[in-house]
Amino acid sequence: MVEVGRRSRKRRYGYASAVAVLAGVTAAVLGHGLAQGSTAGARPARPMTASGPVSGAWLGMAHGRLTYGHDAQGNRIPDYSYAGYAGGGVALPKVPTRVTVPAPAGGDATATVQTALDKVSALPLDKAGFRGAVQLSPGTYHLAGQLRITASGVVLRGSGASPSATTLVADRPTVRTLLTVGTKSSYTTVGTPQRVTDAYVPTGATSLHLAGTAGLSAGDEVVVERPTTQAWIDAIGMHGIFTPNWSLRFERRITAVHGNQITLDVPLTNALEKQYTQSTVYRYTFPRIDHVGVENLTEDGQAMASAPDYARSFYNAAPWEFQAVQDSWISHVVWRHFGGSGQLALGPQSRRISVLHTQALDMLTTDSSARSEAYLLQGQQNLVQDCAVTAAKVHAFTTYGRQAGPNVFSDCRATLVKDTYDAGGHQRWGSGTLYDDVRLDGSLLLVNNGTRGGGHGWSDANSTAYNCTTRSYAVQEPPTAHNWGIGCTGTLQSGSDGQLQSPGTPIRPTSLYDQQLKDRGRAPVTAGRP
Repeated sequence: MVEVGRRSRKRRYGYASAVAVLAGVTAAVLGHGLAQGSTAGARPARPMTASGPVSGAWLGMAHGRLTYGHDAQGNRIPDYSYAGYAGGGVALPKVPTRVTVPAPAGGDATATVQTALDKVSALPLDKAGFRGAVQLSPGTYHLAGQLRITASGVVLRGSGASPSATTLVADRPTVRTLLTVGTKSSYTTVGTPQRVTDAYVPTGATSLHLAGTAGLSAGDEVVVERPTTQAWIDAIGMHGIFTPNWSLRFERRITAVHGNQITLDVPLTNALEKQYTQSTVYRYTFPRIDHVGVENLTEDGQAMASAPDYARSFYNAAPWEFQAVQDSWISHVVWRHFGGSGQLALGPQSRRISVLHTQALDMLTTDSSARSEAYLLQGQQNLVQDCAVTAAKVHAFTTYGRQAGPNVFSDCRATLVKDTYDAGGHQRWGSGTLYDDVRLDGSLLLVNNGTRGGGHGWSDANSTAYNCTTRSYAVQEPPTAHNWGIGCTGTLQSGSDGQLQSPGTPIRPTSLYDQQLKDRGRAPVTAGRP
């Protein structure tokens, strides 16, 4: 068993004394092919962006702080540190217990635990936004059904994440999600959307100009919406793979208004290009629950593998699913023997969630042609830090498409049991993901997946692989965007025409996410909960 707990950030090898920027690396130099199943099709000439930073390096350090290069249009590596509970760098709260569930005496405990959750859910919120915690005693809680948390301010807490402490066990051979947090929601526009008038707003920017700012003021929660158009799809070579029926929606807060210019609290992780699409800004409502925690326990899904339809439905055998939820967390949790499509699934409507000190062990899949996802990030400003995976055929750390970012995997490791696995964006323009100090036996792929999986296409954009340790890795350059590979080790695969810096030699600092937090005056959350 891999021990839960944050490892030291110290490396066993040296750091680059000088930083080199490599652009346009040729296949002849690289000499290795993309991982099996990755289909990088022919791409049009890169529109609207330069091939590298105007001068210097994409990243450096001066006087204890990061320095950033940018291309001719102002695109730079985004500040990913806004991912996580309460916007990153905020310690998890200690929520008082309101209901204690005694040690189970045997039989189905689903109703007992759900009744405790419902009782706490009915309590009033305190000034900090909490109702209280359900404390599970040491023991094994057999669950024939499913648990749900649908109210803000509720924490489900075990007595420890070891088999001898608190374990939730799937006790019926039916494929399901053991715990669902939140429900689905939808956007409602408030007021009149205002057009973005800038011809180009670069990746990493926090300010933009609007046709008007009437009704907008500092403190307003807004959406910056970037619709997908056929013109942009054609520009990135995804004709017939992507469809123009979705938008990137960056949820942000206005920090200042000066004339027709607004300033946002979190940088954009994708450029806004008037050449291809008309972006807008508007106030909105989007109901979510918040301040929900799951901590200090173990889950086991072994019984689901006996389901008659498991070979076809193992994707749905999952310990968790977070739907419309924000400012919440999972901490010090271990789950075993699940097959799920995202054993840890933070869905497309999740926001500012921290997953700290967790393990997904001994995943169970049966379809030889398919891979399950261990840690699956969607939504925006979500963080997985200090995690471990043991599995066979699996996407260890991945995203689905169309999320606005930033999202972060930091200080995570994946150990190969058998077969092969990989990490990286899974499909359809997952924007703004950081793979930070990630270590895996397989391949890390920031690539164009082409027609793989029915048309996954460009799976990462404006994403960064930083100081990653891999068997092999690939970093490709999407038209209209960048992908960065900095300080990564392992075999660099052919076709890696993305933005490369110090390949084969890690650079300082060890963690980009931690350093970006420090530069904002916030401390990395390393201690977690006892």
